[in-house]
Amino acid sequence: MEKLPLELKQRICSFLHANPRLLKPIRLVSKEFASAAAPYLIPRLFLFRHPDSCAQVKEIAEHPVFSKYVTTLVVDLSVLKSHDNIESWIEDHTELEYEEVEWSDFEPDGQEYDEYGPVLETCALSNKFHAKCERFYEARQEATRSLQSEYEGNWKAHQDIVRIQASTSFQSFFLETVTHTFRICPNLTNIVISPPVQIQDVIARRTHIFEDILPISASWVRPQDSFPVDFQLEEMLQATNHSLFGLNSLTIIDFPFGCSEKIEIESLKSLTSLKHVRISHNRLNFDPTTKLNLKQEVALRAAHSLETLWVEMPAHIYEHVNANGLLRATDSRSLRDILLSNVCVSENVLVDFLLRHASSLQHLSFGLALSTGSWVSTLRRISRRMEKLERVQLTGITETRESEMVTFSSEWCLKARNFLTKGTELPEPVPYDQFYEFEEERSSNCSSPLRNHILPEDGLWEEYDGEVNSYF
Repeated sequence: MEKLPLELKQRICSFLHANPRLLKPIRLVSKEFASAAAPYLIPRLFLFRHPDSCAQVKEIAEHPVFSKYVTTLVVDLSVLKSHDNIESWIEDHTELEYEEVEWSDFEPDGQEYDEYGPVLETCALSNKFHAKCERFYEARQEATRSLQSEYEGNWKAHQDIVRIQASTSFQSFFLETVTHTFRICPNLTNIVISPPVQIQDVIARRTHIFEDILPISASWVRPQDSFPVDFQLEEMLQATNHSLFGLNSLTIIDFPFGCSEKIEIESLKSLTSLKHVRISHNRLNFDPTTKLNLKQEVALRAAHSLETLWVEMPAHIYEHVNANGLLRATDSRSLRDILLSNVCVSENVLVDFLLRHASSLQHLSFGLALSTGSWVSTLRRISRRMEKLERVQLTGITETRESEMVTFSSEWCLKARNFLTKGTELPEPVPYDQFYEFEEERSSNCSSPLRNHILPEDGLWEEYDGEVNSYF
């Protein structure tokens, strides 16, 4: 390519720039090709816990052209499930498909059958039929041996990666890869910590890295493979310290992180420019390692430019997840979008938080439980005081009444929303009635409207935002 005439190279690059899909099967070996391809191919990198993945990310990060276009690093901390024997591995991969040996491929031509079995009128026909049966059984045995050998190879490769992932040396190398990438990619300011969402492009990247041990892509997407307990959030955030800009967005999905007892602000300088935080543990259900214990009140005190804050926890555990400290710590003149789901706060803390950001907040999405106070009082205290409020979503809001948690109906949530946005009357709250709500939702739309399909900001990605905010 470098030896081609300049005019021809310019024409090729112009054509590929206008038709970027054609770049996929082409090996990019020239600066002109790289410049034409980079904006389309690599705005984000995917890093998996595999040596080959670390090498690929490092190669792109050190590329003189490609590195300039990288804006987001998606870090998958998922670990492979260990299997002590091949039988355990096979049991955990019941979805594997293989080609069975069919009798129709061996059956003698024109063979007839009656109610007793094959019709073998002559000795020659009988010998031919039994010879075909023997070949069929041999083929099945050979296919079984071949399949067993293939499975054994997959299992051994699987266990090799398990050992690598558990080694201290690889964990250090993995973190060094994150640090190195953020240090040398000039526009890298966004990090997503997440197992793969079920988007084909995302799954395909992971399947490519682990193709030697995962016969089909579905082998990877299972909850038991997504419990990394050997990394702490502080380690990941320290690895993102950017020499120029700091972090623009932090997205954490289904990562049951551990946390140090003390997090020093000085060690998290990358958070000072943080604008977007999305945290979701929604798919971890009742996993005991799922805790909102990352000391957000410490980390977020450094985020003075925060614009969006989304926190979604598993349903029905809100009484165990107190977000008062999180709201007290958040203080940004730019905050415009807040989503809190399945967490517990007090009325006074929530009201103070909302009024503190009344001049900037535009979007409220709440699925909150009030530990003290009432929703009627909360809504009346903030009514007509939220200057920029454009959209409100209230779904499954709850409060404590006589030591019991009471969830309010979707219809009342709509009226409460209209009270805030349109100044209509606020009636007394109506508890949720499961049978009534089901019938009402079948006949009319009583739920909050879906979030507008607005394209995410630079560095944010719709498939990951959708994992945090089901109304996105």
